[in-house]
Amino acid sequence: MAPGDVRPDAAALARERSILIACLCDIALIAPFLSVGIWANSLMMLAECARGTLLVILELLLLVLMRRIHRGRIHDYDYGSGKIEQFANAGIGTAMGLAGLWVAGSSLWRWFHPPAQDAFGLLMVAALGGVNLILNAWLFWKLWSAARDGASIILTGQVKTRLVKVLSSGIVMIAFCVNAVFVEGVVGQVAELIGGLFIAAAMIQLSVSMWQQALPSLLDRTLEEAQQRMINRALATHFDAYDRLIAVRSRLSGNTPHVQIELGFRAERTMQDVQGVMDRVAADVATLIPGAVVAVVPRAE
Repeated sequence: MAPGDVRPDAAALARERSILIACLCDIALIAPFLSVGIWANSLMMLAECARGTLLVILELLLLVLMRRIHRGRIHDYDYGSGKIEQFANAGIGTAMGLAGLWVAGSSLWRWFHPPAQDAFGLLMVAALGGVNLILNAWLFWKLWSAARDGASIILTGQVKTRLVKVLSSGIVMIAFCVNAVFVEGVVGQVAELIGGLFIAAAMIQLSVSMWQQALPSLLDRTLEEAQQRMINRALATHFDAYDRLIAVRSRLSGNTPHVQIELGFRAERTMQDVQGVMDRVAADVATLIPGAVVAVVPRAE
């Protein structure tokens, strides 16, 4: 642990461990998926590999963010760490959408230009699909067990994502098996077309939902005039308690107001005195603007 870090409790470590295990299991499947997908010329397997790789990147970013939150390092980011998560969602959501469009276009192209596929390779594809389904079900249970207390928004989101993975991997598994059994016929081609379009639709839908979640937070807005008056009212109430008002920064991220106030204090004032003023100002602003995230920063005069 770095100097000044908060020591996470056992529940926090269990949540981190559950996401780490999920990441490692997903990473372990990427290389086999890619190799077998190329060998069997299976677009569905390659699409699953692309989707899985992008989701692993997001999971790793969320794991880093969770570790920083558990160790009290979110003060490194202005207004907390939420915007970092939303930037990650937007970037990976864009990549997911583009990959989904590529899978959809490739699926339609292969329908009109059927490729040669290796029968044994498709059996390996089906076997890996079964392993992926079982693994996703087990990881869903592990994540759900760690998230039952509802203390981590990040982990709760991962539980929902893993449940979607279980359902989609089950549908894709059926398409894998049909394609492997009827490799030479129209039925196999239909299965690959439907499976490819299903994966593409899932990727595009996930891309849209990630952008819908991220966009309100990325498009910061100013607080309403009434809320700004509330901040001024709280500062005026404690006008004699601080020595100088240096700056007030406020914004609306999504539906959450963020307020950062910088107050100047003479060097001879005690830390207890300064902290008391900061706590009272922050409490008043939070009371006047319910749901606001308030940070009061002291500066030496």
